[in-house]
Amino acid sequence: MSDTFHPEEQPPSDGEFVPPPVPPKQRTTERFSMIEGAASGLRMVSWLAVGLFVLFWCSGITTIQPGEVGLLLRCGKLVGATPSEQIRQPGLLLALPYPIDEVIRVPVKQEREISVAALRSRRIDLDGVKTGVGLNGYALSGDQNILQADLTLKYRIRDPIAYRLGNDDPERILRDIATGAAAETIAAWNVDDALRLQRESDVGPQKLAFVVRDSAQQLADTTRLGVEITAVEFREIQPPEAVADAFQSVQSERIAIETKKRESEGFAARTVPAAEAESNSMIQEANRLATDLRTRAEEEVELFDRLHDEYRRNPELVWNRLHLETIEGLMRDGSQFRFVDPGTRLILTPRGHRHTQETASPPDKTTPAAGGEL
Repeated sequence: MSDTFHPEEQPPSDGEFVPPPVPPKQRTTERFSMIEGAASGLRMVSWLAVGLFVLFWCSGITTIQPGEVGLLLRCGKLVGATPSEQIRQPGLLLALPYPIDEVIRVPVKQEREISVAALRSRRIDLDGVKTGVGLNGYALSGDQNILQADLTLKYRIRDPIAYRLGNDDPERILRDIATGAAAETIAAWNVDDALRLQRESDVGPQKLAFVVRDSAQQLADTTRLGVEITAVEFREIQPPEAVADAFQSVQSERIAIETKKRESEGFAARTVPAAEAESNSMIQEANRLATDLRTRAEEEVELFDRLHDEYRRNPELVWNRLHLETIEGLMRDGSQFRFVDPGTRLILTPRGHRHTQETASPPDKTTPAAGGEL
């Protein structure tokens, strides 16, 4: 053993540093510590990998919030055989991690709103600067008048599968549907009704917004868009700016004409019934007077016929009776009486004048006396 060569026991050369000798036991301990550290690091890496693996596979677990539903796509295909299985209700959803599974959240309870501006003028924006050149959107009314409209459409998602998976851009399609429905509806209305946003029909008053909403809903159902249109609101509807002043003048004249027409109709409604009532009253009064006169005339004719028959049988008696009845009437109704001599003619003058008496020859006995002579 003493003859074994050890490098550390070589004699040092002149000027060379020689480290102190390391005992064999210390070197073994250092090797063991290195191996143990490597094993510990490997275990940490293994646990970290296991943790990351678990987190990866649990990353697909999510929660569907109230007011929304979820659609689960596995490798791009909708999971579930029926719509009730395909639409995941609010709650915990167990899914595989992305990109194996993909969860699409659809807010079915939220009312959404989009602006439809295709029927009005829009300025072209070039590099953030609005130019004077515009894109003229418009609708043509039923009486060949140009109108520009700006409206808002509100909707809810009724079929989340059709809405998210059946169309690439459902809001763009819905905006086009609203534009077409508004243009088609305005084309069936005259300009005055369209500006008032309502008109009279056989079934009663019609609101322009309601008609556009129903038409847009039919188109949305035809295209299977999966939405329910809740409201359509016209924020603005008016003629183009270039003819707005002239159009307003025409409308003012039409309003004035309509006002005069309604005033005249109101006057006629008040005057005609009053005139008819007065006419009916006059007719009734005339009929009543005619009936009275006819009755009185018939009575007088009947009395005259009886008197005439009596006169033909005994004329002197009838004459004396009539004479006495006349005198009695005069005595009963008269207020002043004067007695004149026979043969005196009395001329009656209006009140305030003096009476004139004239003497004349005696009248013939067979001739009746003059007026006022007794």
